[in-house]
Amino acid sequence: MITTDKQGIPKVYASGLLVYDHVLFLDSYPALNEKRVTSDFYRFFGGPASNALAFLSRSGVETALLAAVGDDGTGRTVVDEIGKQGVRTDFIQTQMKSASPVAYILIEKSNHGKRTAILSHDEQCCPVYHADFVGSMTAGDVLLLEGRYEETEYQICREAHEKGVITVLDPGTRVLNLEKWSTCIDYWLAPKEGVIQTLGTIDLFTACHFLTKPPVKMAAITLGAGGVVYGNREGTAFQPAFHVDAVDSNGSGDIFHAGFIWGLLQGWDIPACVEFGAAAGALAAAYVGTHSPELTAQAVKNHFTFHHLPE
Repeated sequence: MITTDKQGIPKVYASGLLVYDHVLFLDSYPALNEKRVTSDFYRFFGGPASNALAFLSRSGVETALLAAVGDDGTGRTVVDEIGKQGVRTDFIQTQMKSASPVAYILIEKSNHGKRTAILSHDEQCCPVYHADFVGSMTAGDVLLLEGRYEETEYQICREAHEKGVITVLDPGTRVLNLEKWSTCIDYWLAPKEGVIQTLGTIDLFTACHFLTKPPVKMAAITLGAGGVVYGNREGTAFQPAFHVDAVDSNGSGDIFHAGFIWGLLQGWDIPACVEFGAAAGALAAAYVGTHSPELTAQAVKNHFTFHHLPE
């Protein structure tokens, strides 16, 4: 297991989006100019890094989030909700005269939980650098970043990496400067769509080679129900997806990242971390949202049969 000087227990930090998700389940997507009514409707906090931290917190890991909300009821609601999951919230900033991010997610019941998401994000509602956030980290802790707030997050990432913090980047579909970020990233985790936007049409095994310019140790490219391609310049591999009866795939990638980080915290090798991440992401799709108290690392381990995890 990774150890730190904080009583031997590593912590996980993250910076990224904290959003209020509005999830609507539909029998089928509406046609253009068509009206629909549904009572199958849910609201809860979301965001890639936020969802990952909540999973890790429920699994017994100490976590902290750097994010921003507006000075409004929505912001107060999401901060309260993620705090109840066990995530440390004192680094979440309230930006005056701005609106908290809100997302609208349409899920087609007949299509295995696949979704369309629309984000409403006030550009003024962004976190700024906080020296105490980095100052509270020590070598062996883990930092998860989205690259969404690039100026803030890059400075945090660079300083944390210099301290020996393990850095994990989840850029989603954002196109980031690879030369810039690769100098301070240990693990690059991204969906296929984001890799194609960044590198163009490319063989995904070749993409893993391209994304792992030292000091990057590994890249993993998620394919949803298609599994995970991962590796580095020494070799690549494929992790098949785990089967579940999916009801909501929104956030499954976030929980893949959380599961991968959980593996790092246990000291597992990369194949085990990727396998556990794939299992965690799959199990998340069996729930509405990613915040069920039943969705924990322990539940993932009990639910599936693994091939790479140590005995």
